[in-house]
Amino acid sequence: MTMTAPEPPKPASIWEVIPIGRAAWRVCDGNLTESDASRLIAYVDKNETGTLDVLWLRSPCPTRSRYRSMPELIADLDRAVAEHIISRAMRPTEIPHFPPQH
Repeated sequence: MTMTAPEPPKPASIWEVIPIGRAAWRVCDGNLTESDASRLIAYVDKNETGTLDVLWLRSPCPTRSRYRSMPELIADLDRAVAEHIISRAMRPTEIPHFPPQH
């Protein structure tokens, strides 16, 4: 019998995409209250070529700042948050200690 490790659970999208203009949005964390400043994750603007430019305002966030679509942006945000959760759960890297040199 072959056993495989289960995949880590994927985070549920908790992001609220709120329009603030004809081609601009705010991405907010739906788990936080409206009065919490850390609720605001990013500002998104659609540029003249149709791509989305993102200004990330909170960590963890993806390293990219340009996307072709909002679903692609949200999926990348989910992935960055999941990786952050996994990396925080791992043991820290040990720093080698050497005896003093004489």
